[in-house]
Amino acid sequence: MMRTARSYAKHPFASAVILLSCAALLAAPGALAGNKIKLHGYITGRLDDRTLLILDDRIETTAATKIQSQDASGGDHSYEFANIAVGMLIEAEGQWLDRHKFFAEKITVDLREDEKHLHGSAYLQEDPEDAPQIEKGEGGEVQADGYWLDLSTTTKREWVPDKVAGTNNEKPAPGSNLAGYRVKYAGVRRQDGRVDTSQIELGPKAPADAYKLPHDLAIMPSTDPQTAIPILEFRQGKKVVARMKLLADRSVQEYASHLGDSLLPPAAQRTSWPIEFRFFVIEDPEINAASLPDGTTLINTGLLGAVQNESQLAFVLSHEIAHVLQAHEKREADETRGARVGLLIAGLAAGAFIGNAGVFLAEVGIASVVNGHERQLENQADRLGLQNVIERGYDPREAPNFSRVMINHYGDRSTSKLWSGHENSLYRGSFLTIQLGRVYPDKDWSGAKKNTQAFEKMKDDLGPVKVM
Repeated sequence: MMRTARSYAKHPFASAVILLSCAALLAAPGALAGNKIKLHGYITGRLDDRTLLILDDRIETTAATKIQSQDASGGDHSYEFANIAVGMLIEAEGQWLDRHKFFAEKITVDLREDEKHLHGSAYLQEDPEDAPQIEKGEGGEVQADGYWLDLSTTTKREWVPDKVAGTNNEKPAPGSNLAGYRVKYAGVRRQDGRVDTSQIELGPKAPADAYKLPHDLAIMPSTDPQTAIPILEFRQGKKVVARMKLLADRSVQEYASHLGDSLLPPAAQRTSWPIEFRFFVIEDPEINAASLPDGTTLINTGLLGAVQNESQLAFVLSHEIAHVLQAHEKREADETRGARVGLLIAGLAAGAFIGNAGVFLAEVGIASVVNGHERQLENQADRLGLQNVIERGYDPREAPNFSRVMINHYGDRSTSKLWSGHENSLYRGSFLTIQLGRVYPDKDWSGAKKNTQAFEKMKDDLGPVKVM
Protein backbone atom coordinates (compact mmCIF):
# COMPACT_ATOMS: atom_id res chain seq x y z
CA MET A 1 0.00 0.00 0.00
CA MET A 2 2.63 2.47 -1.05
CA ARG A 3 0.55 5.59 -0.86
CA THR A 4 1.41 9.24 -1.08
CA ALA A 5 -1.14 12.05 -1.23
CA ARG A 6 -4.49 10.43 -1.87
CA SER A 7 -7.55 12.34 -2.90
CA TYR A 8 -11.04 11.71 -1.60
CA ALA A 9 -12.79 14.45 -3.54
CA LYS A 10 -15.54 11.96 -4.36
CA HIS A 11 -16.59 12.08 -0.72
CA PRO A 12 -18.78 15.13 0.10
CA PHE A 13 -16.81 15.89 3.25
CA ALA A 14 -13.41 15.55 1.62
CA SER A 15 -13.28 18.71 -0.48
CA ALA A 16 -12.90 20.85 2.62
CA VAL A 17 -11.24 18.46 4.99
CA ILE A 18 -7.75 19.32 6.13
CA LEU A 19 -6.44 15.88 6.81
CA LEU A 20 -4.72 16.31 10.13
CA SER A 21 -3.97 13.67 12.72
CA CYS A 22 -4.11 14.27 16.43
CA ALA A 23 -0.31 14.43 16.47
CA ALA A 24 -0.18 17.56 14.36
CA LEU A 25 0.51 19.68 17.42
CA LEU A 26 2.59 17.32 19.52
CA ALA A 27 5.47 19.75 19.64
CA ALA A 28 3.55 23.03 19.58
CA PRO A 29 -0.19 22.62 20.24
CA GLY A 30 -0.79 26.33 19.95
CA ALA A 31 0.87 26.69 16.58
CA LEU A 32 -2.44 26.67 14.74
CA ALA A 33 -4.30 28.95 17.14
CA GLY A 34 -6.69 31.03 15.10
CA ASN A 35 -6.73 28.51 12.23
CA LYS A 36 -9.75 26.30 11.81
CA ILE A 37 -8.92 22.65 11.47
CA LYS A 38 -11.22 19.80 10.43
CA LEU A 39 -11.00 16.31 11.90
CA HIS A 40 -12.70 13.32 10.35
CA GLY A 41 -13.29 10.07 12.20
CA TYR A 42 -15.61 7.65 13.96
CA ILE A 43 -16.72 8.29 17.52
CA THR A 44 -15.04 5.67 19.70
CA GLY A 45 -16.38 6.92 23.04
CA ARG A 46 -18.32 9.57 24.96
CA LEU A 47 -16.60 10.96 28.06
CA ASP A 48 -19.34 13.25 29.37
CA ASP A 49 -22.27 15.35 28.23
CA ARG A 50 -20.09 17.63 26.10
CA THR A 51 -17.02 15.54 25.19
CA LEU A 52 -16.55 12.92 22.47
CA LEU A 53 -13.60 10.61 21.88
CA ILE A 54 -11.93 9.63 18.60
CA LEU A 55 -9.14 7.23 19.53
CA ASP A 56 -7.06 9.25 22.03
CA ASP A 57 -8.42 12.65 21.01
CA ARG A 58 -10.97 14.48 23.14
CA ILE A 59 -13.43 16.44 21.02
CA GLU A 60 -14.77 19.10 23.38
CA THR A 61 -17.86 21.20 22.76
CA THR A 62 -19.90 23.91 24.44
CA ALA A 63 -23.54 24.89 24.20
CA ALA A 64 -22.50 27.26 21.41
CA THR A 65 -21.07 24.44 19.24
CA LYS A 66 -23.14 24.08 16.08
CA ILE A 67 -24.34 20.50 15.61
CA GLN A 68 -25.75 19.41 12.27
CA SER A 69 -26.23 16.23 10.25
CA GLN A 70 -25.94 15.33 6.61
CA ASP A 71 -28.24 12.67 5.21
CA ALA A 72 -28.51 10.82 1.92
CA SER A 73 -30.25 13.76 0.29
CA GLY A 74 -27.11 15.84 0.78
CA GLY A 75 -28.86 18.43 2.91
CA ASP A 76 -27.67 19.76 6.27
CA HIS A 77 -30.07 19.54 9.20
CA SER A 78 -29.97 20.53 12.84
CA TYR A 79 -28.94 17.68 15.14
CA GLU A 80 -28.88 17.10 18.88
CA PHE A 81 -25.52 16.52 20.55
CA ALA A 82 -27.14 13.96 22.85
CA ASN A 83 -27.93 11.80 19.82
CA ILE A 84 -24.30 11.47 18.72
CA ALA A 85 -23.42 7.84 19.48
CA VAL A 86 -20.34 5.64 19.38
CA GLY A 87 -19.77 4.44 15.83
CA MET A 88 -21.04 7.57 14.09
CA LEU A 89 -18.82 9.23 11.51
CA ILE A 90 -18.32 12.93 12.15
CA GLU A 91 -16.43 15.93 10.89
CA ALA A 92 -15.38 18.36 13.62
CA GLU A 93 -14.25 21.89 12.79
CA GLY A 94 -12.35 23.91 15.34
CA GLN A 95 -8.94 24.27 17.00
CA TRP A 96 -6.46 22.26 19.03
CA LEU A 97 -6.24 23.27 22.67
CA ASP A 98 -3.60 20.75 23.67
CA ARG A 99 -1.92 17.56 22.47
CA HIS A 100 -5.09 15.43 22.51
CA LYS A 101 -7.69 18.10 23.19
CA PHE A 102 -9.67 19.60 20.32
CA PHE A 103 -12.36 22.25 20.66
CA ALA A 104 -15.13 21.86 18.08
CA GLU A 105 -16.97 24.96 16.95
CA LYS A 106 -19.01 22.84 14.56
CA ILE A 107 -19.76 19.12 14.22
CA THR A 108 -21.35 17.49 11.19
CA VAL A 109 -22.70 13.98 11.71
CA ASP A 110 -22.69 11.75 8.63
CA LEU A 111 -26.04 9.95 8.58
CA ARG A 112 -25.57 8.55 5.09
CA GLU A 113 -23.86 5.46 6.46
CA ASP A 114 -26.25 2.72 7.50
CA GLU A 115 -24.26 0.64 9.92
CA LYS A 116 -26.94 -2.06 10.20
CA HIS A 117 -28.23 -2.53 6.65
CA LEU A 118 -25.30 -3.94 4.71
CA HIS A 119 -24.74 -4.80 1.08
CA GLY A 120 -21.64 -5.40 -0.92
CA SER A 121 -19.59 -7.57 -3.22
CA ALA A 122 -16.38 -9.45 -2.49
CA TYR A 123 -14.33 -12.39 -3.70
CA LEU A 124 -14.35 -15.20 -1.17
CA GLN A 125 -10.99 -15.61 0.53
CA GLU A 126 -11.99 -18.82 2.32
CA ASP A 127 -14.06 -21.84 1.36
CA PRO A 128 -17.60 -21.76 2.82
CA GLU A 129 -17.98 -25.04 4.70
CA ASP A 130 -21.76 -24.82 4.34
CA ALA A 131 -21.69 -24.46 0.54
CA PRO A 132 -23.39 -27.82 -0.16
CA GLN A 133 -26.44 -27.07 1.96
CA ILE A 134 -26.58 -23.48 0.74
CA GLU A 135 -26.73 -24.81 -2.82
CA LYS A 136 -29.69 -26.96 -1.77
CA GLY A 137 -31.58 -23.97 -0.40
CA GLU A 138 -30.91 -24.79 3.23
CA GLY A 139 -29.49 -22.54 5.93
CA GLY A 140 -25.79 -21.98 6.51
CA GLU A 141 -23.09 -19.39 6.97
CA VAL A 142 -20.56 -17.70 4.71
CA GLN A 143 -17.57 -15.66 5.78
CA ALA A 144 -17.27 -12.88 3.23
CA ASP A 145 -16.15 -9.28 3.04
CA GLY A 146 -15.10 -9.29 6.68
CA TYR A 147 -18.53 -10.40 7.91
CA TRP A 148 -20.26 -13.60 8.94
CA LEU A 149 -23.33 -13.94 6.70
CA ASP A 150 -26.09 -16.15 8.13
CA LEU A 151 -28.45 -17.66 5.55
CA SER A 152 -31.85 -19.13 6.34
CA THR A 153 -34.32 -21.00 4.17
CA THR A 154 -35.97 -17.65 3.38
CA THR A 155 -32.75 -16.07 2.05
CA LYS A 156 -33.18 -15.22 -1.60
CA ARG A 157 -30.26 -16.79 -3.40
CA GLU A 158 -28.65 -17.43 -6.74
CA TRP A 159 -26.15 -20.08 -5.77
CA VAL A 160 -25.60 -22.45 -8.67
CA PRO A 161 -21.88 -23.16 -9.07
CA ASP A 162 -22.40 -24.74 -12.50
CA LYS A 163 -23.58 -21.38 -13.84
CA VAL A 164 -20.70 -19.20 -12.67
CA ALA A 165 -18.00 -20.22 -15.13
CA GLY A 166 -15.23 -17.67 -15.34
CA THR A 167 -13.39 -16.19 -18.29
CA ASN A 168 -11.78 -19.55 -19.08
CA ASN A 169 -15.04 -21.47 -18.62
CA GLU A 170 -13.66 -22.65 -15.32
CA LYS A 171 -16.26 -23.96 -12.89
CA PRO A 172 -15.96 -24.59 -9.16
CA ALA A 173 -14.63 -27.97 -8.18
CA PRO A 174 -17.11 -30.36 -6.55
CA GLY A 175 -17.88 -29.67 -2.91
CA SER A 176 -17.20 -26.37 -1.20
CA ASN A 177 -14.13 -25.22 -3.16
CA LEU A 178 -15.40 -21.72 -3.82
CA ALA A 179 -12.54 -19.56 -2.57
CA GLY A 180 -11.89 -16.89 -5.19
CA TYR A 181 -15.46 -16.69 -6.44
CA ARG A 182 -17.48 -13.51 -6.05
CA VAL A 183 -20.34 -13.12 -3.62
CA LYS A 184 -22.88 -10.31 -3.64
CA TYR A 185 -24.96 -9.96 -0.51
CA ALA A 186 -27.45 -7.83 1.40
CA GLY A 187 -28.65 -8.13 4.95
CA VAL A 188 -29.02 -6.64 8.41
CA ARG A 189 -26.36 -6.83 11.10
CA ARG A 190 -27.57 -8.19 14.43
CA GLN A 191 -26.43 -7.17 17.90
CA ASP A 192 -24.00 -10.10 17.96
CA GLY A 193 -22.28 -8.75 14.82
CA ARG A 194 -23.47 -11.45 12.44
CA VAL A 195 -25.56 -10.57 9.39
CA ASP A 196 -29.07 -11.87 8.74
CA THR A 197 -28.70 -12.24 4.98
CA SER A 198 -31.75 -11.40 2.90
CA GLN A 199 -30.16 -12.19 -0.46
CA ILE A 200 -26.92 -13.61 -1.79
CA GLU A 201 -25.53 -14.35 -5.23
CA LEU A 202 -22.57 -16.47 -6.26
CA GLY A 203 -20.61 -15.07 -9.20
CA PRO A 204 -17.43 -15.77 -11.17
CA LYS A 205 -13.82 -15.15 -10.23
CA ALA A 206 -12.04 -11.93 -11.05
CA PRO A 207 -10.86 -11.75 -14.68
CA ALA A 208 -7.36 -12.96 -15.45
CA ASP A 209 -6.06 -9.52 -16.37
CA ALA A 210 -6.79 -8.31 -12.83
CA TYR A 211 -3.53 -9.94 -11.77
CA LYS A 212 -1.24 -8.73 -14.54
CA LEU A 213 1.17 -5.83 -14.39
CA PRO A 214 0.65 -3.18 -17.07
CA HIS A 215 2.79 -3.05 -20.21
CA ASP A 216 4.04 -6.63 -19.76
CA LEU A 217 6.27 -5.56 -16.89
CA ALA A 218 7.96 -8.31 -14.93
CA ILE A 219 9.67 -8.10 -11.53
CA MET A 220 12.68 -10.30 -10.87
CA PRO A 221 15.22 -10.50 -8.03
CA SER A 222 18.78 -10.11 -9.20
CA THR A 223 22.25 -8.94 -8.15
CA ASP A 224 23.95 -5.74 -9.12
CA PRO A 225 26.98 -6.80 -11.22
CA GLN A 226 29.21 -4.01 -9.89
CA THR A 227 28.42 -3.99 -6.17
CA ALA A 228 26.99 -7.52 -5.76
CA ILE A 229 24.11 -6.12 -3.71
CA PRO A 230 20.71 -7.82 -4.06
CA ILE A 231 18.19 -5.90 -6.14
CA LEU A 232 14.77 -6.11 -7.73
CA GLU A 233 14.61 -5.46 -11.45
CA PHE A 234 11.56 -4.13 -13.28
CA ARG A 235 11.80 -5.46 -16.80
CA GLN A 236 9.90 -4.83 -19.99
CA GLY A 237 10.91 -7.69 -22.21
CA LYS A 238 14.70 -7.87 -21.98
CA LYS A 239 15.05 -4.23 -21.01
CA VAL A 240 15.57 -3.30 -17.35
CA VAL A 241 13.49 -0.16 -16.83
CA ALA A 242 14.08 0.31 -13.10
CA ARG A 243 15.78 -1.23 -10.09
CA MET A 244 15.21 -1.29 -6.34
CA LYS A 245 17.68 -2.11 -3.58
CA LEU A 246 16.75 -5.14 -1.52
CA LEU A 247 17.77 -5.42 2.11
CA ALA A 248 20.89 -7.56 2.10
CA ASP A 249 20.13 -9.42 5.35
CA ARG A 250 18.87 -12.84 4.27
CA SER A 251 17.27 -13.69 7.62
CA VAL A 252 15.03 -10.63 7.52
CA GLN A 253 14.03 -11.41 3.94
CA GLU A 254 13.22 -14.98 4.91
CA TYR A 255 11.18 -13.85 7.90
CA ALA A 256 9.08 -11.48 5.78
CA SER A 257 8.55 -14.13 3.12
CA HIS A 258 7.57 -16.78 5.65
CA LEU A 259 5.15 -14.46 7.45
CA GLY A 260 3.56 -13.35 4.20
CA ASP A 261 3.11 -16.94 3.02
CA SER A 262 1.55 -17.91 6.35
CA LEU A 263 -1.12 -15.24 5.90
CA LEU A 264 -2.27 -16.32 2.44
CA PRO A 265 -5.89 -17.53 2.38
CA PRO A 266 -7.00 -20.38 0.07
CA ALA A 267 -8.11 -17.91 -2.61
CA ALA A 268 -4.46 -17.07 -3.27
CA GLN A 269 -4.06 -20.46 -4.96
CA ARG A 270 -7.26 -20.28 -7.00
CA THR A 271 -7.20 -17.05 -8.96
CA SER A 272 -8.26 -17.07 -12.60
CA TRP A 273 -4.68 -16.25 -13.57
CA PRO A 274 -1.90 -18.05 -11.68
CA ILE A 275 -0.16 -15.57 -9.42
CA GLU A 276 2.74 -15.95 -7.03
CA PHE A 277 2.75 -13.88 -3.88
CA ARG A 278 6.31 -12.78 -3.23
CA PHE A 279 7.35 -10.64 -0.28
CA PHE A 280 10.48 -8.48 -0.61
CA VAL A 281 12.06 -6.15 1.94
CA ILE A 282 13.39 -3.08 0.17
CA GLU A 283 15.70 -0.42 1.54
CA ASP A 284 13.38 2.52 2.03
CA PRO A 285 12.98 4.53 5.26
CA GLU A 286 9.31 5.40 4.79
CA ILE A 287 6.78 3.47 6.87
CA ASN A 288 5.29 1.82 3.86
CA ALA A 289 4.31 -1.30 1.96
CA ALA A 290 2.94 -1.90 -1.51
CA SER A 291 1.07 -4.76 -3.13
CA LEU A 292 1.10 -5.03 -6.91
CA PRO A 293 -1.55 -6.84 -8.98
CA ASP A 294 0.69 -9.84 -9.66
CA GLY A 295 1.13 -10.53 -5.94
CA THR A 296 4.52 -8.87 -5.55
CA THR A 297 4.57 -7.16 -2.16
CA LEU A 298 7.21 -4.59 -1.27
CA ILE A 299 7.93 -4.11 2.44
CA ASN A 300 9.98 -1.08 3.39
CA THR A 301 12.67 -1.28 6.04
CA GLY A 302 10.99 1.77 7.55
CA LEU A 303 7.85 -0.27 8.15
CA LEU A 304 9.79 -3.07 9.84
CA GLY A 305 11.50 -0.49 12.00
CA ALA A 306 8.19 1.08 13.07
CA VAL A 307 5.92 -1.90 13.80
CA GLN A 308 5.82 -2.86 17.47
CA ASN A 309 4.80 -6.49 17.17
CA GLU A 310 3.97 -9.21 14.68
CA SER A 311 0.23 -8.63 14.97
CA GLN A 312 0.64 -5.14 13.53
CA LEU A 313 2.82 -6.37 10.67
CA ALA A 314 0.48 -9.29 9.98
CA PHE A 315 -2.42 -6.88 9.64
CA VAL A 316 -0.56 -4.60 7.22
CA LEU A 317 0.40 -7.58 5.03
CA SER A 318 -3.13 -9.04 5.24
CA HIS A 319 -4.52 -5.70 4.07
CA GLU A 320 -2.14 -5.79 1.10
CA ILE A 321 -3.05 -9.39 0.27
CA ALA A 322 -6.72 -8.38 0.27
CA HIS A 323 -6.03 -5.59 -2.24
CA VAL A 324 -4.66 -8.19 -4.65
CA LEU A 325 -7.30 -10.89 -4.14
CA GLN A 326 -10.14 -8.38 -4.36
CA ALA A 327 -8.75 -7.11 -7.70
CA HIS A 328 -8.79 -3.53 -6.46
CA GLU A 329 -6.27 -2.29 -9.00
CA LYS A 330 -8.41 -3.67 -11.83
CA ARG A 331 -11.43 -1.89 -10.43
CA GLU A 332 -9.61 1.42 -10.64
CA ALA A 333 -7.61 0.90 -13.80
CA ASP A 334 -5.86 4.05 -14.98
CA GLU A 335 -6.70 4.94 -18.59
CA THR A 336 -3.51 6.98 -19.01
CA ARG A 337 -1.07 4.14 -18.39
CA GLY A 338 0.18 3.88 -21.95
CA ALA A 339 1.28 7.48 -22.30
CA ARG A 340 2.90 7.61 -18.89
CA VAL A 341 5.06 4.52 -19.07
CA GLY A 342 6.75 5.72 -22.26
CA LEU A 343 7.80 8.94 -20.63
CA LEU A 344 9.24 7.12 -17.66
CA ILE A 345 11.24 4.55 -19.58
CA ALA A 346 12.68 7.20 -21.87
CA GLY A 347 13.83 9.24 -18.89
CA LEU A 348 15.54 6.56 -16.82
CA ALA A 349 19.29 6.53 -16.73
CA ALA A 350 20.89 3.21 -17.43
CA GLY A 351 21.55 1.29 -14.23
CA ALA A 352 19.87 3.90 -12.00
CA PHE A 353 18.01 2.91 -8.87
CA ILE A 354 14.48 4.07 -8.21
CA GLY A 355 14.64 7.19 -6.10
CA ASN A 356 10.96 7.19 -5.18
CA ALA A 357 9.14 3.91 -5.62
CA GLY A 358 5.74 5.57 -5.32
CA VAL A 359 6.46 7.93 -8.21
CA PHE A 360 7.74 5.07 -10.33
CA LEU A 361 4.68 2.91 -9.71
CA ALA A 362 2.41 5.82 -10.56
CA GLU A 363 4.30 6.44 -13.78
CA VAL A 364 3.98 2.86 -14.97
CA GLY A 365 0.25 3.11 -14.46
CA ILE A 366 -0.39 1.46 -11.09
CA ALA A 367 -1.86 4.73 -9.91
CA SER A 368 -3.94 3.49 -7.01
CA VAL A 369 -0.87 1.95 -5.38
CA VAL A 370 0.29 5.53 -4.93
CA ASN A 371 -2.90 7.56 -4.73
CA GLY A 372 -5.00 5.01 -2.91
CA HIS A 373 -8.22 3.31 -3.76
CA GLU A 374 -11.67 4.66 -3.18
CA ARG A 375 -12.64 4.63 0.45
CA GLN A 376 -15.02 1.69 0.06
CA LEU A 377 -12.20 -0.46 -1.34
CA GLU A 378 -9.76 0.58 1.36
CA ASN A 379 -12.41 -0.18 4.00
CA GLN A 380 -12.95 -3.58 2.40
CA ALA A 381 -9.22 -4.35 2.58
CA ASP A 382 -9.28 -3.34 6.24
CA ARG A 383 -12.25 -5.60 7.00
CA LEU A 384 -10.62 -8.52 5.26
CA GLY A 385 -7.30 -7.75 6.89
CA LEU A 386 -8.96 -8.01 10.29
CA GLN A 387 -10.71 -11.22 9.25
CA ASN A 388 -7.43 -12.70 8.09
CA VAL A 389 -5.42 -11.99 11.25
CA ILE A 390 -8.27 -13.19 13.46
CA GLU A 391 -8.40 -16.46 11.52
CA ARG A 392 -4.69 -16.89 12.19
CA GLY A 393 -4.86 -16.22 15.90
CA TYR A 394 -3.47 -12.68 16.05
CA ASP A 395 -4.79 -9.92 18.28
CA PRO A 396 -6.74 -7.64 15.92
CA ARG A 397 -6.64 -4.75 18.38
CA GLU A 398 -3.10 -4.16 17.20
CA ALA A 399 -4.49 -3.00 13.85
CA PRO A 400 -5.97 0.23 15.25
CA ASN A 401 -3.02 0.47 17.63
CA PHE A 402 -0.75 0.78 14.63
CA SER A 403 -2.59 3.95 13.64
CA ARG A 404 -1.34 5.41 16.93
CA VAL A 405 2.19 4.49 15.88
CA MET A 406 1.67 6.41 12.66
CA ILE A 407 0.12 9.38 14.43
CA ASN A 408 2.97 9.63 16.90
CA HIS A 409 5.62 9.26 14.21
CA TYR A 410 4.39 11.57 11.47
CA GLY A 411 3.65 14.50 13.74
CA ASP A 412 2.49 17.50 11.77
CA ARG A 413 2.25 15.84 8.38
CA SER A 414 -1.21 16.32 6.95
CA THR A 415 -1.15 12.82 5.51
CA SER A 416 0.89 9.74 6.30
CA LYS A 417 2.10 7.46 3.55
CA LEU A 418 0.82 4.08 4.58
CA TRP A 419 -2.43 5.22 6.11
CA SER A 420 -3.40 8.15 3.90
CA GLY A 421 -5.77 5.92 1.95
CA HIS A 422 -8.19 6.44 4.77
CA GLU A 423 -7.52 10.17 4.72
CA ASN A 424 -5.47 10.06 7.90
CA SER A 425 -4.50 7.83 10.77
CA LEU A 426 -7.25 9.24 12.95
CA TYR A 427 -9.93 8.11 10.53
CA ARG A 428 -8.23 4.78 9.88
CA GLY A 429 -7.74 3.84 13.49
CA SER A 430 -11.25 4.84 14.49
CA PHE A 431 -12.74 2.86 11.60
CA LEU A 432 -10.86 -0.27 12.65
CA THR A 433 -11.87 0.21 16.28
CA ILE A 434 -15.55 0.53 15.39
CA GLN A 435 -15.40 -2.37 12.96
CA LEU A 436 -14.06 -4.67 15.67
CA GLY A 437 -16.77 -3.54 18.06
CA ARG A 438 -19.55 -4.03 15.53
CA VAL A 439 -18.57 -7.39 14.09
CA TYR A 440 -17.05 -8.98 17.20
CA PRO A 441 -18.88 -7.24 20.10
CA ASP A 442 -18.43 -10.01 22.67
CA LYS A 443 -15.09 -11.40 21.59
CA ASP A 444 -12.34 -11.74 24.18
CA TRP A 445 -8.93 -11.20 22.59
CA SER A 446 -6.89 -11.72 25.75
CA GLY A 447 -5.61 -15.09 24.51
CA ALA A 448 -4.70 -13.90 21.02
CA LYS A 449 -1.03 -13.62 20.08
CA LYS A 450 0.64 -10.28 19.63
CA ASN A 451 4.21 -11.27 19.12
CA THR A 452 6.54 -14.15 18.31
CA GLN A 453 10.17 -15.00 18.90
CA ALA A 454 10.64 -14.89 15.14
CA PHE A 455 9.53 -11.24 15.09
CA GLU A 456 11.93 -10.34 17.90
CA LYS A 457 14.76 -12.08 16.10
CA MET A 458 13.89 -10.21 12.92
CA LYS A 459 14.10 -6.94 14.84
CA ASP A 460 17.50 -7.89 16.21
CA ASP A 461 18.77 -8.92 12.79
CA LEU A 462 17.35 -5.76 11.22
CA GLY A 463 19.12 -3.54 13.73
CA PRO A 464 18.61 0.21 13.83
CA VAL A 465 17.12 1.51 10.59
CA LYS A 466 16.19 4.96 9.44
CA VAL A 467 12.47 5.62 9.69
CA MET A 468 10.96 8.67 8.04
